[in-house]
Amino acid sequence: MIVCYHTQITKNWTDDDLHHKLALLPQTLQDKIISKRQPLDVQLSVTGILLLLRLIDHFKLDLKLDGLQYDEYQRPYFNGDFDFNISHSGNRVICCGATTGKVGIDIEQISTININYDDYFTIAEQQNIRAAKNTNNEVFKYWTRKEAVLKAAGTGIFTPLLDIDVSVHKVVFQDRVYHLLPIDIDADFAGCIACSVLQEVVLKELDV
Repeated sequence: MIVCYHTQITKNWTDDDLHHKLALLPQTLQDKIISKRQPLDVQLSVTGILLLLRLIDHFKLDLKLDGLQYDEYQRPYFNGDFDFNISHSGNRVICCGATTGKVGIDIEQISTININYDDYFTIAEQQNIRAAKNTNNEVFKYWTRKEAVLKAAGTGIFTPLLDIDVSVHKVVFQDRVYHLLPIDIDADFAGCIACSVLQEVVLKELDV
């Protein structure tokens, strides 16, 4: 089972709020987060970690944040079977975790954009986008599909989006199969989970 906790930031934290929430994190993570320049980015990052803590508790895992490690692409992970991924966009944050397989999550707040499809999407993806009733929304749908796979694989921004085709619901990337599962957290957001093991998804909104 993939469990996804998400939340919406509706107000700016006071200094006391931030201090209280940061105190729940190890110093290394505090330093990493505080280095972000924008207050909203700090809130989003801290919130993502707080959602991760809730997931660890849900799965009843004996894991501590100071046990976080980072691979060559700076993807965080714990030793063991538990895999997780965090994404945020606009004022929303989501964290997904599973004890089987690899998981990647991406959400994007939908806005009006004007991009060159040839720079980001394969021919098959472009055909699907152009055939959609709302091409702008379809762009975000395919963008999140690509990002979710690359985040599950761990390569993230280090892989050009054109190197992967997500025009189908089951994608092979770096000799591993990923299943693409759309998620709906808000009408103004596109979202997708990529998982190496097809399984049920539980989506829940929390206050943190």
